[in-house]
Amino acid sequence: MFDTLQAWDEALLLALNGQPNWLRDAAWIVTSKWCFVPAILLVLMGLYRMADSRKAWIGFAAVLMTFTGTDAISSRLMKPGFERLRPSHTEHLSKQLQLHTFDDGTPYRGGKYGFVSSHAANSFGLATFAILLFGAGVWRWLWLWAAIVTWSRVYLGVHYPGDIVLGSLFGAGWACACFTLMNRLSSTTSTA
Repeated sequence: MFDTLQAWDEALLLALNGQPNWLRDAAWIVTSKWCFVPAILLVLMGLYRMADSRKAWIGFAAVLMTFTGTDAISSRLMKPGFERLRPSHTEHLSKQLQLHTFDDGTPYRGGKYGFVSSHAANSFGLATFAILLFGAGVWRWLWLWAAIVTWSRVYLGVHYPGDIVLGSLFGAGWACACFTLMNRLSSTTSTA
């Protein structure tokens, strides 16, 4: 069963990687760590505009816990725990992939392990938390942003689609847990 899932993951990766070629620069910009800054600033502005300052501070702590939790768990526990090589580090795939190339000719391969995608966990965690906190309305566009960020990782050949899907689910689940904790803390502090 694992071999079948791996074969599907590889086939889908090869179909999505680098197509169309003209999007490579855009994908590289989207995948940078700076792509998170506008989304984080939007969420912080939303918290600042909240009428209840106590809930805003608890919300700020929960956003911080969401983002740092998804990043730390995916990067420091899951990746070294599962030890699934990124496709860019897998010998039979790396020669078939279209990777981003730096000006000096060095290809971008990412770290050694890729399961689960931290970009997917972080972006879907932040987007899900914002939607739970502020309501879908305009905030649902953060899910589109998260989808574009995660697509860039497959497009650049540094993650399998499975890394992305499970990273997104982990991030959204972690956000739900942080949101639930925030609501419990808010209700506890308001009754105290």
